[in-house]
Amino acid sequence: MDLNKLLKEAGVKTSLYLSPSLINKISCDSRDVESNDLFVSVHGPNSFIYAQSALEKGAKVFISNQETCEHFERSFPDVTFIPVSNPRLTFTKLVQVIYPGQPQTIIAVTGTNGKSSVVNMLRQLWEFTGIPAASLGTLGLTLSSNAQFNQNKIIPNLTSLGPVDFHQTLQSLKENHIDHIAVEASSHGLDQYRIHGARLSAAAFTNLTQDHLEYHKTLENYFNAKTKLFSEVLPNGNSAIINADSPYFQKLVEICRKKNHMVISYSLMQKANFFAKNIQQNHHAIQFDLIVYNEIFPKQTVNLAGIFQLENLLCALALAHATGIPISSMIPSLPLLKSAKGRMEYVASKNGAPVFVDYAHTPDALECVLKNLRPHVKGNLWVVFGCGGNRDTGKRPQMGKIAQDLADKIIVTDDNPRLEDPASIRSEILKACPKAKEIGNRAEAIAVAIAGLSKDDILLIAGKGHESGQTVGTVTYPFSDQDEVLKHL
Repeated sequence: MDLNKLLKEAGVKTSLYLSPSLINKISCDSRDVESNDLFVSVHGPNSFIYAQSALEKGAKVFISNQETCEHFERSFPDVTFIPVSNPRLTFTKLVQVIYPGQPQTIIAVTGTNGKSSVVNMLRQLWEFTGIPAASLGTLGLTLSSNAQFNQNKIIPNLTSLGPVDFHQTLQSLKENHIDHIAVEASSHGLDQYRIHGARLSAAAFTNLTQDHLEYHKTLENYFNAKTKLFSEVLPNGNSAIINADSPYFQKLVEICRKKNHMVISYSLMQKANFFAKNIQQNHHAIQFDLIVYNEIFPKQTVNLAGIFQLENLLCALALAHATGIPISSMIPSLPLLKSAKGRMEYVASKNGAPVFVDYAHTPDALECVLKNLRPHVKGNLWVVFGCGGNRDTGKRPQMGKIAQDLADKIIVTDDNPRLEDPASIRSEILKACPKAKEIGNRAEAIAVAIAGLSKDDILLIAGKGHESGQTVGTVTYPFSDQDEVLKHL
């Protein structure tokens, strides 16, 4: 590819004279670099080591910040060094030039909890109205039944893909005539400019509670990363769907007003553009009156468990409406909606005692799920959970306290311990959860819980949700909470 044309189209300005030249490909991963490649060095742990490796492998053009370029340019005189103020954003812009194709309608959803459920419901709403669609995030790339997609490459199951995978996927969807996609936008992905350049039609914010502080350090930094979706990614003057029940609602409204976004609110607690009242629920369905811009659609039913799923549904309905789908067209599909895998997922029952698997791995999510299950428990509310290693350690005692207060029978087990000592993780939870039983082996913990169920009990297995593996050390072993439940039922 032509270097000068690539830099011009990506908006990379340089005072250097660049003679006409060709490069093979671009990369920000030193492991992928070959001779005559363009390498973008982004700041991070060991970035100088990776930069050195890329240059020694034959990178022809090197883009990074001023300091990094100056550090290497004397040692590699044959390399063209181009300093930029924001290497991560520059890399994404370069990728977008190489993969310019995008679906006509792209929706992005951010928030601590609910992202997967919202994009999953939105994809289904599009599908039920005849639109071939896709959703992308922690459940991978999921297609509607009326969509055809031919691509050999496996799409990773990540909340936010890297810029290359993301823009490659968008272009492939466009080439396969899939013009609607709902995307999860994580705080990491937004902070690292992974989805910048996506031409969004609308964006949504679900909530923000403690998570990922091992990366962001403070809740303020975490919130600021989320807000980039509205201040930097969503083009001016588009629709911003925001949870009016969030304490961050007003701050987000102010950010959106500066970008001339049309704010659409949704709520379960107060009047909003989309809200629900007269809510009745059991452990497998919810009935409610839907109010959309003061128009009432009474006695709607969804076969979903948990009031928070109704909150996610309102968000999905608002997003679908923002993309031009009339509410009246979506009403018939509401009873057909299915929950996302591992999101308050009913797996099976033992003598009438239901077993649910949920991805709840934050204090807020665990509290929300337990509170939603509590009204339906005549016997004991059981919970099996743990916390991941090499992640925010502050939430461990918080989750232990929540389980202590809201559950009757508790088993603390291993989640994904990664490089941490599993027993140490469990001990941090147990300090705030003295009535819990400790069983490190997750399969054994699930088996013990199921064996202890009586007919009026409910069991929640929390933390891993859709995951099909358990990471211990650096190895991920096959493991599914759902499969373990079915082994014993």
